[in-house]
Amino acid sequence: MPAQEPITVLTWFWRQPEGRITYKPEHVNIWADMVRRNLSMPHRIACVTDIPNGIDPSIDIITPPRDFEDATIPTWGPARPQCLRRLAMFSPNAGAIFGQRFVCMDMDCVIAGPLDSLFETDAEFKIYNGTAPDRLYNGSMMLLKAGARAEVYNRFTVKDAALAGRRFVGSDQAWISHILGAGQPTWGPKDGVNWWDRSKSVPAETRLMFFPGYFKPWQFVETVPDEWVSKHYRRTPHGRSLILGYADTVWDELEAALETGPFDAVIASPEAAEHWPGEILAIAEDDQHAEKLAVMHGLTDAVWCGRQAMAV
Repeated sequence: MPAQEPITVLTWFWRQPEGRITYKPEHVNIWADMVRRNLSMPHRIACVTDIPNGIDPSIDIITPPRDFEDATIPTWGPARPQCLRRLAMFSPNAGAIFGQRFVCMDMDCVIAGPLDSLFETDAEFKIYNGTAPDRLYNGSMMLLKAGARAEVYNRFTVKDAALAGRRFVGSDQAWISHILGAGQPTWGPKDGVNWWDRSKSVPAETRLMFFPGYFKPWQFVETVPDEWVSKHYRRTPHGRSLILGYADTVWDELEAALETGPFDAVIASPEAAEHWPGEILAIAEDDQHAEKLAVMHGLTDAVWCGRQAMAV
């Protein structure tokens, strides 16, 4: 029996004017590392984008097909993600672009456990279930065998998409619901796949958490103490950081610190960032915040300048 082609696990990355969330290459890189840590079956990791700068070279870049790229659903306003371009994954020609079997995941997720059993399925199409009783499906994760459910692609029109938006919530997920109706194979809480609800604690069996809406996992690492998110939403350790802190000794200590370089990134206080001549990866509100940022970006080997003394 011939070896099975590795499954492609991909995400999409584009810029959307007026979008409510700004996505960055580092979010792609963190997502990819979480996938690698939690998937053991043969796979490749890819990003569908035409803005590859800053994306880790270990991630395959897929040129966007540009199908339906300018199409929008009027009921899903300009600040919300217009994802109809992702319907290209249902094209009869999808295999030549994405691979013969692939999973599309939103990058704004936290992966906390093994993914293999989610993808070990004979289903030609599987999708994350809706996050409310009146929503059939959620586009945060979809598995496809190339060419499956081609009617989703073949039947698309802007006029009918507007109708779908009045029936269902979302953009591509509204169209998928409109065309396929109820009864498609889905993942959900029974599989350890959940969505972030700040009014509830994280279910113990959660292996994959999606963050539809305004709240994103990096915000919980950067601004809100949340140990569960911080534990899992991070890059795999891979480099060194120079941290320019808040103490008055920051510049006195810098010369000696630079002699230990090179550094993969710099994290700084706002004041230090104003005077640093090079690129700044992130701005830290205090020393604890700087430590969290370094871990999130996989820069666990940190050299400090201007670290404040711990209160006794």
